[in-house]
Amino acid sequence: MKTIIFDMGMVLVNFRWRNLLDDMGYDKKKKEGLAKAMFQSPLWEDFDWGIRGDETIFAQMKKEAPEYAEEMNHIWKHFYEICVPFDYSEDLVSTLHEKGFKIYILSNYGKTLLEHTRPNFPFLSLVDGEVFSFDVHQIKPHRDIYETLLKRYDISPENAVFFDDLKANCEAAKALGIDAVHVKDGLASILEGLERKCDVSLPELKKYMGDRR
Repeated sequence: MKTIIFDMGMVLVNFRWRNLLDDMGYDKKKKEGLAKAMFQSPLWEDFDWGIRGDETIFAQMKKEAPEYAEEMNHIWKHFYEICVPFDYSEDLVSTLHEKGFKIYILSNYGKTLLEHTRPNFPFLSLVDGEVFSFDVHQIKPHRDIYETLLKRYDISPENAVFFDDLKANCEAAKALGIDAVHVKDGLASILEGLERKCDVSLPELKKYMGDRR
C-alpha cells in the first residue's frame, strides 16, 4: 500500500468541543444544554453537508435553543479552538511524505470551521490532495464522497488504505475496495495499521503515544 487516506477528526485532529465548554467555565447543566443545542444537534451535520450557509444553520440553532443564544454566540467567536492537531500529526504526515507515500484527506468538515482552523494544520501543505464534505456536498459514509476522492486523484482503491475513527466510515470504504483501519486508540491504532497494512514501522513516533482522545 503506497496510498494513505486520513480522516481528520479524532485521527489527525482533536475535535475538542467538550474541552472548550470546560474551558469556558460553564456548569454541568449549561454544558449539557449547549452540547444538545450545538455539537450533538442534528443540525451539526448540515455544516458538513455545506448546502446551506453556516450562518443560517447557526441562526436556526439559536432559534431552537434561545436560552443559550448568548453562550452560543461566544462559542461561535471561538470556533478556532474546537479543532486542534494532535501532537503527532505533523510528524506523522511529514514522515510518511518523506517515505514516498501518497497522502490524502477525506473528512466530514464544515466550511466555517475549516476556515477558522486550517491555519492550525500545517501538515495539510504536505498532502497530495483533499476532499472536505462541505466543498462537494457529500458526506461519509455515503459512497459518493469516496468515489469523488478516487476519481479526482486517480486513486486505485486496491492500493489504498483509509484511517477513520468511525466504523461505519471504514465499512463504506471497504465496500468500494479500499482497505481500512478503524482508529480506536489514536496514534497507537494508526501505527499498528501502518505496520500491518503498509509494512512500515515508525518507532520514532511512539514518543507521542501518551496522546489519547
